[in-house]
Amino acid sequence: MGAFILFGAGVYAKKYKALLEYLKMDFDYFTDNDTAKWGMVLYEKKVIAPHELKKFPDCSIIISSTHETAIRKQLADMGMEKNIIGLDTLYALCEKQMPEKVYNDTNTDGHHKTILIDMYEGIGWGGTELWAANLAYGLKETGCKVILIGERKQPPLEKKYELMAERISEKETIAEMTALIEKNLPCVLVNNFAGCLFMAASIVKKRHPDRVKIVSVIHNDNKSLFDAHMMMAGYIDKIFCVSSQICRHMQMIYDFDLNLYYFKEQPVTLDNSWERKYNKSGSLRIGYAARLVRQQKRADLITDLIGRLENKGLNYFMQIAGEGECLPMIERYLKETKIPNRVQLLGRLPKSEMDSFWKGQDVFVNVSEYEGTSLSMLEAMGYGCVPVVTDVSGAGEFIEQEKNGCICDVGDLEGIAGCIAELADNRELLKIYGDRCRRIVQDRCNPDRYIQYWTEEVLGEWI
Repeated sequence: MGAFILFGAGVYAKKYKALLEYLKMDFDYFTDNDTAKWGMVLYEKKVIAPHELKKFPDCSIIISSTHETAIRKQLADMGMEKNIIGLDTLYALCEKQMPEKVYNDTNTDGHHKTILIDMYEGIGWGGTELWAANLAYGLKETGCKVILIGERKQPPLEKKYELMAERISEKETIAEMTALIEKNLPCVLVNNFAGCLFMAASIVKKRHPDRVKIVSVIHNDNKSLFDAHMMMAGYIDKIFCVSSQICRHMQMIYDFDLNLYYFKEQPVTLDNSWERKYNKSGSLRIGYAARLVRQQKRADLITDLIGRLENKGLNYFMQIAGEGECLPMIERYLKETKIPNRVQLLGRLPKSEMDSFWKGQDVFVNVSEYEGTSLSMLEAMGYGCVPVVTDVSGAGEFIEQEKNGCICDVGDLEGIAGCIAELADNRELLKIYGDRCRRIVQDRCNPDRYIQYWTEEVLGEWI
């Protein structure tokens, strides 16, 4: 038998390795188009260059990357398209690997379907995890049977979610997940991360095509995320997008039934009885709350933005809530520049403190490269903070330029600083813009209507 090779040594390599482990199959090499990876060892397997595949004419190749279309063409040009083993073939092998059927249609507490919500691949208690937990809680309140599926190394859930959480260990990922899914048939998987849980659900769906439904939720406007979900489009029943812009982009890129796309504005729970008092003088209070990482959030630009605010001589006070790889850089910058108490680093704040955080800000700032619809932005706007943000997905759906905020091109720090300076100079705009923000969010982001939309439109006949 020829060599077994995974084409793709990136973030999805671990998932495909787990899939092969479930099949009790080993592989020989990774290959990748990134020259920097050639010769390295990943999961005890050497990464070889694609041109070295010619040494293994009888090899079997699994594409472990979201760039499936491009890699298929590359292999076809090399005369090796016949060597590719598709996911559908692997799932068929996995289905045979599963133990005898263990499902029982009477085990769903009188409900037609159990709803499994994916939080397994989460990177912390961020926007996607919060969205998933709130959806789980909202659906549970309507009487649905709901199970959150998370990884054991995640931070503890808030009390109201703990009883629903089913923790999966990393070691036996696919085996545990397939067993859990089959035990809860018939079921709907709300797939957030397109990872191991999605693979497990697809395997079970291979065996029980009518008893597993999959709703893939697209949380940001990044094509690699689109591709990760759509690699298994044949197993997806519906696609839910967190912004209408994401929905439009998905529809333009993929050949998927337009009637199976769904969108509803993100829900936000607010203290609507709180009375906003706008800052007519003194320091303009600027709030930033996100992971302090370069990828997506572009937190590496924060120091540049602070420098531009300083150059404009603004009277401001910025509070930064978050942690991540960029935090030491920001701390070092503040120490070296000796900016006198105008920037405060708060670290990662728990969800329970975020309402108070936004109530104390005048401006919400975001420098991200891409987003879904930022929950932080909606929460801040709901408390009357004026958004000054980059042109990412969801921003234009809630912000009208110079009507209730400011949208700048990605990377345009001078434009962001200029908008903040205008708000500092004209404090009347804070009230005008802020009042409009509160009305928009309160009207369009109602949590009860959001859950109603999910139960009636998205899940509909399945529950």
